[in-house]
This record gives sequence, structure tokens and C-alpha cells, in this order.
Amino acid sequence: MAEITRPTPDLDDASVGNVRMKQSKNITILGGGIMGLMTAYTLANAYNITLIDPMGFPADNASLMAGGMLAPYSEIEHMDMRWVDAGLRSIDIWKNMKLNTGFVQNGSLLIAHSEDRYILERFKSHLPLEKQIPQNTKDLEEQLTQHHEEGIFLSEEAHLDPTQTMSALCEYLKNHENVKLKNENKTKENDIVIDCRGMASNDPDIRGVKGETLIVRNPDFRLSRPVRLMHPRYPLYIIPRDNHHFMIGATVIESSDNQSTSLRSAMELMSALYSLHPSFGEAEIVSIKAGIRPSYPDNLPRITPNGDKISCNGLFRHGYLLAPIMAECVRDYIQGQDNEFMPLFISKGKSDVRQHQSHSQRAA
Repeated sequence: MAEITRPTPDLDDASVGNVRMKQSKNITILGGGIMGLMTAYTLANAYNITLIDPMGFPADNASLMAGGMLAPYSEIEHMDMRWVDAGLRSIDIWKNMKLNTGFVQNGSLLIAHSEDRYILERFKSHLPLEKQIPQNTKDLEEQLTQHHEEGIFLSEEAHLDPTQTMSALCEYLKNHENVKLKNENKTKENDIVIDCRGMASNDPDIRGVKGETLIVRNPDFRLSRPVRLMHPRYPLYIIPRDNHHFMIGATVIESSDNQSTSLRSAMELMSALYSLHPSFGEAEIVSIKAGIRPSYPDNLPRITPNGDKISCNGLFRHGYLLAPIMAECVRDYIQGQDNEFMPLFISKGKSDVRQHQSHSQRAA
């Protein structure tokens, strides 16, 4: 794929490692989606955090209805290996987190109907050579073998449950001595402000992309890992949940006008699901939802410093995949530490929360 070039600030103060913020420093985080929650979680042991979201905790937002796939290799057609590595770092963070997130690392499986095998072959060409070896489906998901004899198995990928994750993070932050959760949007003059509000950030470069999901219950079907069905019109992913529930998602609609699900999209989701396995013909529909995902033109997130404010937005469909490593980059930027992934995210704005901090320390 062609490498996307993004403007980056002058980070030549990489020697800023000797600059440190006091633990008493106040940081206000705007937005209680997965980016805001992970930023608060990452900073809570070192700073006094105020996390603000008018919708409460957990907030009913795009993060709550996400699939929770942690699948960097599966996105390799849209992001190069530097982003894949950043996603793998996030998977390590989730894996080591001692919260009930529903984290499972059984990999993911990519399959296609026989007439669509060319799509799988095209995707495979983007992968590192060691990932291109086809796997026998019966060794991974026996119920898929009737129509899909082999697929691509990406063993390092994982998934989690967004509802469990957001609830666990909110509970952790509510009980943390350095964290206050508030519904009103008030910031103090000397606070560093980290804006994670997505569409509500009013960033003129952000557009809305609607995503639609379906949750069904099917006691006659089993999956051990997420499965992606490659299709020319509606590529589908299916994620196993507890109690025979499955989340299905596929659609990406360039719209921020409404959060309703269209009849056509719902029919395409259900048709693709039935083509995956006939037992879904008798599955119970639990819910159909739609949400608006904030996205930049290149569909990749950005960290944008501007004085004593930092914007962390535009996570598109990569919220759970990239929020943990973005939160670490924000922490390291504030503390003046280097991070190998920082140049991926910091897009513009020269400076500087570090300068703001330094002036505050001198004034104190």
C-alpha cells in the first residue's frame, strides 16, 4: 500500500526527558469514550485527573457499541506495519490490564466464499510472508468447514467486550483517589486539557462515519475467535460473546446525519450472516444499533498539541485497537519522554504542554 504522509511537529526536544510534571498537576480530560477512559487510566497514578462527560459513566456512545476487535493485521490494507506494531503494543496493554475486559487472545480467522477467494488472496498479499500460510478451517472452527475449507489465521490478534471494558474502567476510575468523574464541562485555568470528545470536539477536519451492528443469540453455533467474511459488497465480521451471543458488523456509511439503521443495511448484515452458517436462520435478534464514528480524512487518529491543550480524536473503527498506545503517547509527551509510536499520532502544532508545565513549576 502507498505510505500515507502526515505532517508532524518538530520533536527535536526529544531531550525533554529531563522535564517532569509534578504529581499534583491537574489534568482535565473531556470525553468518556474509550480514548478518554484509557487516557485517564494511564495518567491516574501520576496526576490529579478530572474526567468529564455529560452523558455519564459509562457514556452511551460509539465506544459502547463497538465490536472490540483487536485486529491490527486485519487492517493492513488500510495501515502500514508501523500502525500494526502500534496495535500489537495495545494488545499487550490490554492483556496485562488487571480489569474484567473480556479480553481473549485466540487470534482471528479470515475466510471467503469460493467465488470470492480472490479477495482473500488480494488481502493475503499485504501480509508479512509468515502470515500468508493458509490454515485448515476444521482445526480452528469446525462448524465453518462445510463451506470454508481454509482461511488465514492471524494468531496474535484478540478481542474484548466493550460493555465489560467500559464498565470496568469506569469502576476503576470512580474508586481511584486521584480521579474525579463529572458531568459538567468546567475546567480550571491551570489545567492541562485533553480533548477526547470525538465528534463533539468540533474539529473541522473530523467527519462522521456511521457503523451499524447486529447482535444475535444462536445456541446452535460456536466460535472461539472473531471471523471475517471477505465479500466484495459487504465484508462482515462476527465476534463471539458470552451466552451464545454474537456481534455482527459490516457497514461503513459516510454520514453523520442520524444514528438509525437502514433496512438495506440490516438485510445485508443478516443475509451475510446466514450465508456464513445456516443455523443463523433461526437465531434470535437481540439488537440492531448504529453509531457515528469520528474520523479524519485518512481514517487514522491524531494527537494534536496546542498550547496547554491536547486533542486525541479521529479513532474511526480503531478505538479499542489504538486507544491504549495513544494514551501512553500522551503520557510520554506530557512528561517529556520519548515513545517510538509518537510520530504516528502527533500531527501538527508545535507546542507545548511541556512549556506550559515548565512555566507553572517556576511560578510555584
